[in-house]
Amino acid sequence: MTSQELAAIRAVLGPANPATPDAVRGLLTTIRSDDRPAESTAIRVRLVVPTVVKRLLLAETEQAALRSTVARLVVANNRGDDYTLSDLAFELAQAGLDLTTDYDHADALAHATEQEAL
Repeated sequence: MTSQELAAIRAVLGPANPATPDAVRGLLTTIRSDDRPAESTAIRVRLVVPTVVKRLLLAETEQAALRSTVARLVVANNRGDDYTLSDLAFELAQAGLDLTTDYDHADALAHATEQEAL
């Protein structure tokens, strides 16, 4: 999606919070369930769909930030700059992408792999 398309969706969406995984699962269960009255399904869909859209919008926005940040640093390196992975981590954080949990998970996985090698 373009930044204009994302902005248009944000404008229509308004102040929704991102859906939790439980809300997404509940929505899918409701939609696929045959034993719920149509009115109940419609109400649930109306309440939860905006939060699901918000989660998708956030994912799309993060993907765009990730792609543009990585592309910018790769092009800069190709033109003679010398960005490191630490620089990339800093630039991603500046773009609003908090990967701290991902780094912690990767570190724990690397540590476990090292322990297996012993």
